[in-house]
Amino acid sequence: MSNSLASIAVLINAVFSPTPPTNVKKLNWYYQENPEGTAVVGEVVKNGTRLGNYALIPFRFDCITHEGLKLGLGVDLAVHPKARGDGTFRATVEDSYNKGVQKGLDGILGVANNQSSPRMVKTLGWQLLDPIPLKILIGTRTSTPVENLEVNSEFLASGRLHDLLPERSPHYPDSFTATWSPELLTWRLAHPEKRYTIHISEYFVVISTKITLFHFPISVILKVLPRTKTTTPISGNHLVGIVSIYHRTPIVAYWGINQTVRFHGFTVPRRLMPKPLDLVLHSFS
Repeated sequence: MSNSLASIAVLINAVFSPTPPTNVKKLNWYYQENPEGTAVVGEVVKNGTRLGNYALIPFRFDCITHEGLKLGLGVDLAVHPKARGDGTFRATVEDSYNKGVQKGLDGILGVANNQSSPRMVKTLGWQLLDPIPLKILIGTRTSTPVENLEVNSEFLASGRLHDLLPERSPHYPDSFTATWSPELLTWRLAHPEKRYTIHISEYFVVISTKITLFHFPISVILKVLPRTKTTTPISGNHLVGIVSIYHRTPIVAYWGINQTVRFHGFTVPRRLMPKPLDLVLHSFS
């Protein structure tokens, strides 16, 4: 598999020029070490050269009133510049369909930019889902007791997440929720190129990071996982304060929808987003 990962890295770097460049170590973590299963990789290879790649990372979505779903999160959709316009894009995606069905996936959840999503909807028949709001939140001081920890290999190896979280994060009636186990979260936080902070309060485990946008420091709330099931959403103002104070940034950003917590802030219009993203869905049944 390492040879395949090496060729995937070459293609991704040639198409997207990411900083830092993608390497085999990162792809091995992302494609091979996920507790939910290894990635399903749609591909087009000709004469030993990888021309197309589309990886499906398995994730589980649960619902109390319906049977759960296993969807592949579509990532790294890349077509070699020399192969554009000759059907390689469609062949790559359709190969991921065939392999996804064989591996027992129920469909594909894609995160696409606003240039590629219309093509996937009109040409390939995908469904465009409602956009996820991006909110700008203002942190305020809070007296909520909290434990802040930098995520590192020692923390992940300690098994602490098993003490903090239930075997599977709560899910709710009439709504499919991406649920997390301690093992799955441990894997996700082990990203070889990212640095995360975990904030532990009485009711929530919050994952955050700090970025610089337009030369301005901003905290980002990445995940909010309830430690116990709640019947109604809880105000997230205290969580914003916790993250803001820890990272020493007045502004906190959150891109997501969460049934257990409600964030009050400014919703950024899509026209003001530098790179708006769309959620698209393809069902195998």
